[in-house]
Amino acid sequence: MSSLRKWFSQPVSVLWRTALVRLPRAVPISTLKYTSPEGPHPFIYNLPSRSPREYSIPLYIFIPTSIIDRSPADDAPVPVLVDFHGGGFYLGSCLEQAPFCAQLARQMDCVVISVDYRMGPFHRFPAAIEDGEDVLKALLDQDANGYAELRSVIAMRIGRARAEGRQKMEQEAQKQAEQLAEGKIEQVVAPAKDPNQAQPESGSGSADDAVQDVRFDFDRKRVAISGFSSGGNLALNLALHLEPPELDRPWPTVFGKDYEAPISVLLFYPSLDLRQLPSERTKPENMPVGSTFWGQVSDLLAPTYVPRDEAHHPRASPGLASIDAIHPQAKIFLVLAELDSLSEQSKAWVAKIEDHKNKTDDVVIEEVKGVKHGWTQMPNSWLTAEERLLKQACFEKARAFTEWAWGGSRPGEGRPVSGVSHPPTRTPAPQPGQGEGGGDKIDLGSASLEER
Repeated sequence: MSSLRKWFSQPVSVLWRTALVRLPRAVPISTLKYTSPEGPHPFIYNLPSRSPREYSIPLYIFIPTSIIDRSPADDAPVPVLVDFHGGGFYLGSCLEQAPFCAQLARQMDCVVISVDYRMGPFHRFPAAIEDGEDVLKALLDQDANGYAELRSVIAMRIGRARAEGRQKMEQEAQKQAEQLAEGKIEQVVAPAKDPNQAQPESGSGSADDAVQDVRFDFDRKRVAISGFSSGGNLALNLALHLEPPELDRPWPTVFGKDYEAPISVLLFYPSLDLRQLPSERTKPENMPVGSTFWGQVSDLLAPTYVPRDEAHHPRASPGLASIDAIHPQAKIFLVLAELDSLSEQSKAWVAKIEDHKNKTDDVVIEEVKGVKHGWTQMPNSWLTAEERLLKQACFEKARAFTEWAWGGSRPGEGRPVSGVSHPPTRTPAPQPGQGEGGGDKIDLGSASLEER
């Protein structure tokens, strides 16, 4: 009943526009076989929130096959990336994040969790931040709601996948034995083994045994956060520790000020200052003129999450927070799109960082020419060949940056990571024949703010 009450408490002008912009959320998860064919594909788990009787937080969890294929003896703690989709806090979906989340899960052998956080018009600031904090607590705090349940459900998923894989292997072995009996397959005999070495019985154990054998935990020293657009707002929020006089009361980071491991924070064209409505932002010189209708829709829906009189709050607009509030272990990778009305506020934030010498070498900027806001989350079929190459280059850089950050080094001191010896410069325009799938690769060399 509470959901219906929230729905009908909104003006009709808000309701029909909300229904319109949220139509993409109705796309079934089965479409991922087209948008993210390589996988892994996510499963959904509803994490208990700080108010478990009122609501839960849907998580889209990506587990790479490299973790599933490990032997039970190798079930070491697994690194994790927590991701937040964009959409201005009133639209957007975890499904649009699948290509990015799946790629980083595959390449970094980590679990990726995309958070379906609460949005306007049915929820208000700081609901989305609270959801992000609750997810992070479930990773780091043994006393938090969902801490044990999250690990248990992932362990169960891994165990079942391993059991299914074993059953398929046994079925294939049986099929090959039948074909061999019919003279259809050449028999290849493996080298003789030590007769004193015990061999497992074929088909021994059950799927339940495989599930119970899995011991899963997160590596709490390798945690990364990513966010796109409004999701970048949330990602930066989780790395902020706010104290008086910025706020009347402390609003600490879930990481805690004494957290000693490097935190990779990946910000893709983030919204850092919500004091301006979308139509009020300064547009870059070469940015195409957008639809008046969609501009009006955005202006109407944006304040349903953060009311205008609260937009100056440093949690609503994290770009307004002091640079000292950024966690000392945060390593920030910032992607800016040239044709984006949000780029001005990001550049203003960067200018604040440049004046704060203690943080400049922990922030890396990637300015991408000729692309518009949100291009990385668009299906490849919507992009030009050049845009696809630039998208792939940014994802590769995000992976390399995170692995570099987790390595514990700092810009200028870092070890080479997949050919990246310094963390970020601008992504260069691709040359003919470059990109994933053949030919030369785009140079992903980078420079920190200090080096710039």
